[in-house]
Amino acid sequence: MNRVNVGVLFLELCTGRAGDSEVLRGLDTDKRIAVGVANQKLDSVESIEEVGRRIAAAIDLFGRERVLLTPDCGFATFADNPVASAKTAEAKLKAIVEARNLTAAV
Repeated sequence: MNRVNVGVLFLELCTGRAGDSEVLRGLDTDKRIAVGVANQKLDSVESIEEVGRRIAAAIDLFGRERVLLTPDCGFATFADNPVASAKTAEAKLKAIVEARNLTAAV
């Protein structure tokens, strides 16, 4: 991935399917990393604490200045048959913001 000429890598990292993210520690420091911290395929909303743990792990791995926060793959993955309702998507985004705010205060 270091050979790809992009400034930001969007990575789905919030499920076990992603594998061990530690292998990404060697990514070039000139790349920012958009980290999936909420699973768009679940109809339930992750707790702020769970999202916060994912954020903290990403910051530990890549550094605070490089991390961008996203849901895994966005919410339009199944636009014709969404798994998460608009209300659930909004709640997940709110959880990301609240977890980010708590993490930023540390």
